[in-house]
Amino acid sequence: MWMIRLIPRIFKAYVTSTQLYNWRFTQDELANQRQECNAAVRRRLSAQYRAKAEVKGGDVPAEPTFLTAEEEFIIVKRYIFAMKELFHQFSDSGLPVDVFGFAATYLKRFYLNNSVMDYFPREMMLTALYLACKAADYPLGLQTFAAHIPRNREHYSEIVVHSELFLMEKLQYDIWIHTPYRPLSGLLVDLLAYRKTQLGEPMTIEAGEVATADMMTSLKKEGYEIIHKWFQTDLCLTHSPSQFALAVLLELGQKHPDLGVEKFVKNSVCEYNSSDELMEQKWTALNEKMEQIQTMIGEFEFLSDLTYGSDLEAVLMQCRNPLYDPLSEEYAAAKEQAEKLMSFLD
Repeated sequence: MWMIRLIPRIFKAYVTSTQLYNWRFTQDELANQRQECNAAVRRRLSAQYRAKAEVKGGDVPAEPTFLTAEEEFIIVKRYIFAMKELFHQFSDSGLPVDVFGFAATYLKRFYLNNSVMDYFPREMMLTALYLACKAADYPLGLQTFAAHIPRNREHYSEIVVHSELFLMEKLQYDIWIHTPYRPLSGLLVDLLAYRKTQLGEPMTIEAGEVATADMMTSLKKEGYEIIHKWFQTDLCLTHSPSQFALAVLLELGQKHPDLGVEKFVKNSVCEYNSSDELMEQKWTALNEKMEQIQTMIGEFEFLSDLTYGSDLEAVLMQCRNPLYDPLSEEYAAAKEQAEKLMSFLD
């Protein structure tokens, strides 16, 4: 495990975390869970729809078109992208990048065992972001948070308040997230120190420090944007934060060949020695792991705007569970029944 030497405290915290033991999966496991969840929800909604039609009597109308597991994944991906756009609206509040990492991971985890047809993703996205602010130790007041929501602020404020505890329960209260941002920052610090050692200091010390600081700022900004984007994938569920960060560093190296990232990883991070057979095996294994990630990224269809998937959103509006739709008759009836019960208890 090369990253133990690189970022020991972060790695040790991760290997004893619920993130590793409860929320680490293979690609096949993720696909199976999503298929099982989708199939169960489709069966339940279909039975619910038929029962409602039988109560009303007459000819039973055709069922609405339900979403497939693959289509649900696209919708979740769409809301990860929307969350990134909303997150940037909080620049005046100075939200740390970890808040986005926490919230995106919450959304990915939640929709492993829950369906967008039951729980509308816009509502869960806002709840996840609000909870992430607290979990990342940067709490915002509800009014401050709601002020950044483009429209229907009062409506969504009420939903966030009522959904927060529900989301925590569905996440098994595993709300601390080890994100790739800190590992990437550590890698960049070591990369620039390595370059300084290898390339020497042709400038004055003061000028060199300024240039290094500027490069660090630029690379962090670019690297963090790559992390934001890659949260559309399942990397946060299939790989450790340090592997995620290393893959991002290698991506930066491809964009900026003059950085010498691959040489840095081989000579400094891994301390590669071709005469050591065990080290050769570990280096090969690391290369294979990074190639797997690069292949996944290369094959993934990233969203760059919200027009993609808008047709699926229209399907979702027709097939969502009416019991959880505030605009439906079923929701109004259930709410009225609950209020009567509470009145009786009072």
